[in-house]
Amino acid sequence: MEVENVIIKEEKSELVDENLSAEPESNCSSNNQEVTPSDAVKLENNENTSIEPELNPQQDQDNGENGGSDVNLDPYAYLNRPEFCSENFKIEIMNLPKYYGAGHLKKFLQRQDINTNKMKLMKGYVFASFRNEEERDKAMEKLKGIVYKGNTLDVKLAKPMQDPLIKKRKAEAEAEVDGEKKARKELKTETLTITEQITKKTVPYAGKPYSEQLSLKKQDMLTVLKKLTKEVRNAHQKAGHFIQSKKVAHGAICEFTEMIPSPVSEKYRNKCEFTVGVNPETDEITLGFRISTYKEGSYAVGPVSHLAFISDAMREAVRVFEEYFRASGRKPYNPEDHSGFWRQVLVRTNLAGEVLAVVQVHPQNLSTEELDSVKSELKKVAEANKIISLYFEAVGPKKSGEDSPPERIMGSTHLVEKLCGLEFSISPLAFFQVNTLAAEVLFNKIAEIAEIDSNTNILDVCCGTGTIGLSLAKKCRRVYGVELVESAVEDAKSNASKNGITNCVFVAGKAEDEVNNLIDSIKQKDLEEGVEGGKIVAILDPPRAGLHKKCCQLLRSAERIERLIYISCNAQAAMKSFIDLCRAQSNAYGGIPFIPVKAMAVDLFPDTPHCEFILVLERYRPT
Repeated sequence: MEVENVIIKEEKSELVDENLSAEPESNCSSNNQEVTPSDAVKLENNENTSIEPELNPQQDQDNGENGGSDVNLDPYAYLNRPEFCSENFKIEIMNLPKYYGAGHLKKFLQRQDINTNKMKLMKGYVFASFRNEEERDKAMEKLKGIVYKGNTLDVKLAKPMQDPLIKKRKAEAEAEVDGEKKARKELKTETLTITEQITKKTVPYAGKPYSEQLSLKKQDMLTVLKKLTKEVRNAHQKAGHFIQSKKVAHGAICEFTEMIPSPVSEKYRNKCEFTVGVNPETDEITLGFRISTYKEGSYAVGPVSHLAFISDAMREAVRVFEEYFRASGRKPYNPEDHSGFWRQVLVRTNLAGEVLAVVQVHPQNLSTEELDSVKSELKKVAEANKIISLYFEAVGPKKSGEDSPPERIMGSTHLVEKLCGLEFSISPLAFFQVNTLAAEVLFNKIAEIAEIDSNTNILDVCCGTGTIGLSLAKKCRRVYGVELVESAVEDAKSNASKNGITNCVFVAGKAEDEVNNLIDSIKQKDLEEGVEGGKIVAILDPPRAGLHKKCCQLLRSAERIERLIYISCNAQAAMKSFIDLCRAQSNAYGGIPFIPVKAMAVDLFPDTPHCEFILVLERYRPT
């Protein structure tokens, strides 16, 4: 039984996502660099999507774009590809203690001079992968019989994981040979057209009245509050009595005050990543969304022109690039055998209808001159269709080290958007809320509930391009922001300068590493200016998974922070962070704990189950 799946490795910006549906994004989000049985084995970020395409074995035989002929049913064939794959160098570490953490185990291994490329935590054992055979063998020698938390560890070679797509095909073939038609039927999905599958996957609430959508989302948020109430009572018993004394409806930890609608329900999305693939219904090259995931057994792509959340400018950009790809004579990238050229296109738009695009390819064995020719052709396409900025990214076999950033081949370096009376420059990979008009509603609500004044310092954690902090800058003393993506931090600084805002400081780094430094900077600045008792309000807008444990500890120990505004696009996933901020004081969690005092949500994603959850927390002072 798997209890936790932790990937420990370096990450990069969000561009590498194989597909993007109409789901919320995270401003600190990033993508894995590790090669698994296929580049596409990574699951979609949207946990609510489970659609698989209807499998057509005859089409798989005939269509080389989506599986190819002479299908290889060896689920381990991927291990022989020329690019690096750590599944070739995997071990199983056994007899681990009942309680341990991924970070603690990683540090323990590093003290033994063992550097893993990837780890996957299971119940009682761990899979660890390495860069090469030498590092794997060294680790096995050092770990054999070593004592960790009182347990003597054992280690053995681990079997590589099977390619999920080939595994599924093999199961289908075996079922057919045995005459088990029922088993084969169960491997198929319900009979839906490609268009219907794309709609169901990306906008499952499409067709429901908007009032009903808001009601469903409110119920989801109330469910989150009920769970949070139970968890906080368990983690902080004294707070449990306090919660009971407040007599909030349904026994919730705090009131859910409002479910705020989006001002627009169509053509609202300003950024999407479209995959280049083959539509199994037409056998044509298509620029759109995947109808399933590689792990679920398909990498076919369906059209997106029917989706209501896509703006006119974005829809036209998709049409233009799709026509060019079809006429180019080059095939889409095939994640099964790594053949093909065109991978995906990131499209960003603004309210003015301007377009920035990033075209991603697999360079295969093309020469520099051949790639330059492709860039020249793409440039002509962009210029002829009023695309103001075009980037090119070649992503080939995975190697150690960081990938190169996209190369600008035409037009502006940034896209400019207006929000809350300010102008924001957005680089290709920077985070920016995908629904601009609803984001303005969100930021105005944050300004209202933050209760800031001219003596307030704002600590903007995971600040992205600085949108929240800059929108509050004129109402507070200073803004101190931290963001993982360096290009986003440069955007934030540029945006401050462009708008004549001088009371903001933005730094690049991990929140858990920089928060303490920023708090020290606030204290130092107050001393220099003779200010006493200036309060700090922290605005937290972290990735879906929530804040790092260390960051929660630092926020709790910062005595001058009396109020937190936590914004989450996935409140269930952020539950651990909520609990860590509220749990009883201990050696690990110092400082007076926080307690939720108010909750609300803003709908940034019409036609989907998602919304932005806002939780207001204050120090637990029951008197």
